[in-house]
Amino acid sequence: MSSIYQLARAGYGLVKWTPRGVRHGIGRLVGSAIYLGWKSKRRNTQQNMAHITGRPARDPYTKRLASASWKNYGRIIADFMYFPHFDFDRLENEIHDLTEGASSWKEFVEQGLAPGRGVIISSAHFGNYDMAAAYFARHFPFSIVTENFNDPQMTDLVLGQRKERGIGLIPMEGSARRILRALQQNQLVAIAVDRPVSREEGVEITFFGHKTYVPGGPAALALKSGAAILPGFMWYGPRRECFVRAFPPIFPQAGANKTAEIARLTQCMFDAIEEIVRAWPTQWYMFRQFWPSE
Repeated sequence: MSSIYQLARAGYGLVKWTPRGVRHGIGRLVGSAIYLGWKSKRRNTQQNMAHITGRPARDPYTKRLASASWKNYGRIIADFMYFPHFDFDRLENEIHDLTEGASSWKEFVEQGLAPGRGVIISSAHFGNYDMAAAYFARHFPFSIVTENFNDPQMTDLVLGQRKERGIGLIPMEGSARRILRALQQNQLVAIAVDRPVSREEGVEITFFGHKTYVPGGPAALALKSGAAILPGFMWYGPRRECFVRAFPPIFPQAGANKTAEIARLTQCMFDAIEEIVRAWPTQWYMFRQFWPSE
């Protein structure tokens, strides 16, 4: 067994008896330690926050946001280790729905599902995405696209926790056909779309006023299937509150030029991500260089 797997198993056993405040405190300390000790990731995070704030990467405010992002990331990892014991009935009563233009996030999902072609939840490495998946899966048939770890035992451990919460799992390898099948059954499929790629591989978007390149696959799947795209997020507030927000469904335009429509849909997804990240920048866990070097 790998040392990481052994530590994870030990953590799963100990976290059951750890109060939430202590659990989150330890997670924040671990996240902070990784941020301070991993120079390349620290630099990437500061550069990304510089694009968000419009300030230099070395600005003290930019550095505080970057450090806080890693602390929040440590907190959600601690929560994921507590996943088997989490009280989702309590969460249902405590969560704050910040969805605008609808009575709740469910109304937008139902609008997206109405044509019978499924919904692609376009999410990001933002907030508590595993908690969001388990929460959504309590209300609608819901799957996520997953990546495997290098250690097969870690993969089994993590994916097993998700499956026990009713989350459908679609492996990234060869995922297109399985995603289309789920959409044909009028289900929800969540994809974290904020993955930077090279100019040759991606679709050009404007994000926080700067050009960058991201995969066009999610938009292409929506166009091929006719599925609606619905940006959705869940995150923590400063006083342990938990928030959820869905954006209005984005429907692909039948008969439109394929290249132009993929570009339009992709930009729409990132317009929603920009709005949520601008309001809550320390909830965005982007530790790779997201914008090309200028």
